[in-house]
Amino acid sequence: MPTDTADIAIIGGGIAGLVAASAIAKHVSSRIRVHVFEQSRQASFGESTGGAIGLYANGLAVLRDIDNELLETVCSQGLPYANRRWRRHDGTEIAVGDETLLVPRNDDNGSFDPRLQPLGIRRWRFLSALLDHTKKHANIEVHFEKRIAQDGIQTVTETNGSSSIQIHKLKFKDGTEFTARLVLGADGVKSQVRAFLFPETKQPEYTGVTTLMAVARIPPTTDPSEPEPLSRGIHFISSRTSKFHACMYPLPNDEINVQIYIPTPENPETWGKLDADEMKAEAETMVAKLRADGWNETFVQPWLKPDSVIRVGLRAREPLEKWSKGGTMVLLGDAAHPPVPYIGQGAMQAIEDAGVLALLIKHLCPVKPTGKDTDGPLDWDLSHFETVTRLYEQIRVERCTQVLKSSHVLGEMNQRRADSWFYNLQYEWSIWMQVLAGGNLPIMLKGVYYSYAEEVDKAITGAGSDNIAV
Repeated sequence: MPTDTADIAIIGGGIAGLVAASAIAKHVSSRIRVHVFEQSRQASFGESTGGAIGLYANGLAVLRDIDNELLETVCSQGLPYANRRWRRHDGTEIAVGDETLLVPRNDDNGSFDPRLQPLGIRRWRFLSALLDHTKKHANIEVHFEKRIAQDGIQTVTETNGSSSIQIHKLKFKDGTEFTARLVLGADGVKSQVRAFLFPETKQPEYTGVTTLMAVARIPPTTDPSEPEPLSRGIHFISSRTSKFHACMYPLPNDEINVQIYIPTPENPETWGKLDADEMKAEAETMVAKLRADGWNETFVQPWLKPDSVIRVGLRAREPLEKWSKGGTMVLLGDAAHPPVPYIGQGAMQAIEDAGVLALLIKHLCPVKPTGKDTDGPLDWDLSHFETVTRLYEQIRVERCTQVLKSSHVLGEMNQRRADSWFYNLQYEWSIWMQVLAGGNLPIMLKGVYYSYAEEVDKAITGAGSDNIAV
């Protein structure tokens, strides 16, 4: 079977991979051939894909810089939170934070871009918007059902006169083969690219927490016998009777997303979207549990007739200190750093990775026409790519580690709140005081008050002009 070629091969067509493809087309060149290889079927990008996720200013700004139209499409498919609400399982409200405070302000007049407000969006809608945007670029091709074969990654060095370049040979299980000058590993927590680069790295381990994620459509009603509708905002609910905590928020089209984090010592062997019978059984069990424990019917309602339920055993591993080995193969997204639950920054960190990497390539490995004809062959010098990876790691490793630490703090506090009535009283008082003083939790600001473009500028300036290819 003949081997096809690409300038850049992106392994993984999820959030990180698709954003990286569009960011490269925008910031580096719209003529570099970018091939994205996704192992799932294209149909899985349909409505059955996942539950919902939260998007925040630091990630939305990357989308804005790629294309305002992309940002506006994403915003139109989601629903801004407006508020952040901490509640008890019986419906008692502890504090209400202002989510617009999680959008960076203009230094001159204090205004902010309303498109960067935190919002909830169905995962499949977000992926579809990212996929559709890649179709605007003739240089991007997305391939589905492409799973790397065992030992399907090979790196060779080719010499041409006094210069040498790395070439990566990729073989997929369907027998197709590609070669690429640059490989981006965006293939998730069980990354095959990471396993190739760092075979000594352990696979993520089960954390002891299983998440049940459900989405239900609950049309508005004036029937007084129906539960009170979920108020606008993202709700964090803790229960000392159930010994677990939950997160809920409304979505467009009268949908409600709910995530329940349950300490479960046994590692669920199967995880993913439940079939109709599994979903019915899981929902009935959850309804009985919540009602027996005195949960407010507003929180019970999504489980009465969910449209989809997903079971996920949360997994984690120690952060990597290196995301590349100095060549032209590098990791991003969940392949590079552990997932970040509880703080809404998992997808945001992947998007930041893509934005930072694209800008560094733009500045340090620019693409130039070989002659006067701007539509002619391209000269793409990757001799500075080791500087790209060094600065990329310098910017991203510490950043992701700090966000992960904040995530762990929030997750631990939420679970301790469910475990201990005494700690819960202290925590509720602390939340109330922090929100009263600052309008929202200060720990959230560490994630959202971040400019990926400014960090790139500072890193390049600090690296010195000798490292910049112009």
